[in-house]
Amino acid sequence: MKTVYLKNVEKEYQKAIEQLVSKGVALSPDDIVELSKILYSDIKVRGISAEDSDNDMLLFQYGTYNWGGELGEHFSFDITRQFSKKNFDMFQLSLTLVFEPTHFKELDSYNSWSSDFKNIEEWIENIKNTHGYQLAKSQPIKTYQLIFTQV
Repeated sequence: MKTVYLKNVEKEYQKAIEQLVSKGVALSPDDIVELSKILYSDIKVRGISAEDSDNDMLLFQYGTYNWGGELGEHFSFDITRQFSKKNFDMFQLSLTLVFEPTHFKELDSYNSWSSDFKNIEEWIENIKNTHGYQLAKSQPIKTYQLIFTQV
């Protein structure tokens, strides 16, 4: 297990993604689910208390959106790690696969928090049973994004 400062967690994720991509892996839903699970268990953030699972948890979400900008309308398949500090500052690190929206138009948005399940394995099983996961596995990704923000 590695402990890092919050300001460095994005670099750790980027390094792990680059290792996959350098091996010729075109990121897929399976890849980001597995990568998120590994990084969640292997990287702890200094100053984030592990006493309460809500201080460091994972959010799975997908949906078709149009936030404007360069992506336009798109389908997002996302796993976000959310950190809560003692002073209630919250930070999110989102790893998002972006797809053309065509095959996802009839699919309702969905989300689930890891803290709502007994353990990460149960949460991942839930992810893999969603229609969005099954559909995203069969489509090529357009791009991916790794975004770190304070919320």
